[in-house]
Amino acid sequence: MNNMTTVQSKLPNTIEDLKKFILVGREKLTAVRANIRAIDKLQLAEDVREQKKEEAQMLAEALLDAEVRIGDLLKTIPKAKKGNQYTGKMVSDTDVDNQKPKKQVIEELGFNQKQAERFETLSSNKDLVEQVKAEARENEDIPTRSRVLQLVKEKSKQEQYIEQEFKKIENEKAIELNYHNALFKILTLDINEVDVQIWFNGMMQEERQTLENDLDEAISKFQTIKAIVEKNNKIRRIK
Repeated sequence: MNNMTTVQSKLPNTIEDLKKFILVGREKLTAVRANIRAIDKLQLAEDVREQKKEEAQMLAEALLDAEVRIGDLLKTIPKAKKGNQYTGKMVSDTDVDNQKPKKQVIEELGFNQKQAERFETLSSNKDLVEQVKAEARENEDIPTRSRVLQLVKEKSKQEQYIEQEFKKIENEKAIELNYHNALFKILTLDINEVDVQIWFNGMMQEERQTLENDLDEAISKFQTIKAIVEKNNKIRRIK
């Protein structure tokens, strides 16, 4: 574990050096995995296999940390045209149009858009990276980027589901409020001939002509609501 901490603390700080570290590290990890398979095939001493397995875990964790760090650095590349936080160079108003788009900067660094998105995803989900590393240690396995991205996808689906459920609840509450308002406004209305006459007199001529039809439609809607309520009450009484 001390060796692992030492390796992680010595990770490069620039994207170029991190790229080299990952390239060499992945080749090394492939070789160590091949050694482990050979040890299993030849049934060599368990302590030798354990040593190689710990080496593979250490390398895999360091590679994940390196990719997270690349993601951190890629995030500092501004999308806005004015100023460049990544290079540290300020752009004057006259040079704004010459500011390189983030996509172009990423390509010049040697990455495609998909790779950059994966690195930034890892950077945005450091908690899941640590979870995958902990899972791998517990299961005596090797942590992988694909496992982290799988958890990110599952987390995203869960968050979308929760958001949809909240929207559903909000929509249902709005519907409940609309029906309550429509019903209880009528129930709390003090209906008498004088007030109805005042209401009628205040209407435009066109409104007076359609009033009876509007009242019939309103009554029809309340009758429909009543029928649905009666049906549901019967079902509940049967249950």
